Amino acid sequence: MNATIALNLATLALSLTALAISILLTLRQLRLASGKIHLPVVLEAFKETRAAAWFEAQEYVLNELAEGHKPQDGYRGLPEHTRTHMNTIGVFYDDLGKLVAHGMIDQSLIIGAYGTNIVRLWDAVAPFVYAERRQHGLHFWIYFEDLAARTAAMHPEAVYADLRLRSRPPRREPDVPGPAA
Repeated sequence: MNATIALNLATLALSLTALAISILLTLRQLRLASGKIHLPVVLEAFKETRAAAWFEAQEYVLNELAEGHKPQDGYRGLPEHTRTHMNTIGVFYDDLGKLVAHGMIDQSLIIGAYGTNIVRLWDAVAPFVYAERRQHGLHFWIYFEDLAARTAAMHPEAVYADLRLRSRPPRREPDVPGPAA
């Protein structure tokens, strides 16, 4: 092999290496930029679930919805007060489910943050949702259902393990006095 061919091969190898590094760095930048674009959406979602109305709706759906209402009446057959509570929960999780299903937000973030509550709330509203779908032929809260199915399949504990979340138990019992200072 003459020197010209060796030099050309070395130049080609160097160019391909530079191209590969450039592609990897570009993909990393895109991933980082994507996370920054979605951050306001995620933060707004977290903020919504800390409001008093959220907790009231959640308690109602989990503890009172099935007691006084017949699922066969569907969503539209419920009193306005009940629909308001269901909407607070259902619309929120349906919207999060859309973002997860379309790959806009990593499902592990949502499953890790809201855990099995997603499944519990879906199970509470599902009979009403299915009746609504049968009565009106809609895909009512289909993304909420998908999110619940994903959550049931990927338990939050698996998310926490993948993230290698650590624990830090207290150094001493809260009611045990420590050494005198």
